[in-house]
Amino acid sequence: MLFMVATLLLGCATDQASQSSPKKMAQAHEKVGTSLYQAKDYQGALRELLKAAEFEPGNASIQNYIGLCYLNLKEYNSAVLHFKKALQLKPDYPEAQNNLGTAYGNMKQWDAAIQYFEAAANNLLYRTRHIAYDNLGAAYHNKGEYRKAIEYYKKAIEFAPEYASAYVNMGISYEALKEWDAAIEAYKKAGQIAPEDPFPHWQLGTLYLKLNRQEDAVQEFLAVIANDPEGPYGTAAKKFLDDLRKRK
Repeated sequence: MLFMVATLLLGCATDQASQSSPKKMAQAHEKVGTSLYQAKDYQGALRELLKAAEFEPGNASIQNYIGLCYLNLKEYNSAVLHFKKALQLKPDYPEAQNNLGTAYGNMKQWDAAIQYFEAAANNLLYRTRHIAYDNLGAAYHNKGEYRKAIEYYKKAIEFAPEYASAYVNMGISYEALKEWDAAIEAYKKAGQIAPEDPFPHWQLGTLYLKLNRQEDAVQEFLAVIANDPEGPYGTAAKKFLDDLRKRK
């Protein structure tokens, strides 16, 4: 990723004053901060975005990005504080609603998470409502309400039929209900949508092992290794295959 460096152009005194106005300074720091955030330098991004907020404290987008930095740094209480600030400044802000739900989810405060995921999912201005519905499903799953979770995963799929995450999560809820065939179909669909993602194959492989379908499990673990040869899923799949060979 290329980082844009702000440069000052020589001009008349009025132009120079304009360039150093609080709004311009906030924009400059925000631009650098969001670039650092996209590069996953969350500490660097946070420094720049906090500076931006000093120059423009009433900017909801800056507060939302600060919250995202804290969220990725696992400072959930701080993330909640800034997402709430963003919503105070802009109540109809679905991204901040969904992000606040995510922060509460990470804190295992499921009812609070559901409140904000619902607000985002019901917001007609939210372009990625399927993400909020998927998050709602995950929150209900973690509450042990698996049927409710599946309802919301299906809702996510209605909005985004090629959203593999909702199929994987639906499979996990079906597994919790011991509805094996439905779980298998959900994992298979996720694998078809995202063939290079090792996770659907991993879930399907471990389910096949649970059902004592070892040959099917082997095929799925081989797919995991092909897609994630040196990663955590690929490494674990290799261990499973080694264990299966030793049993023969």
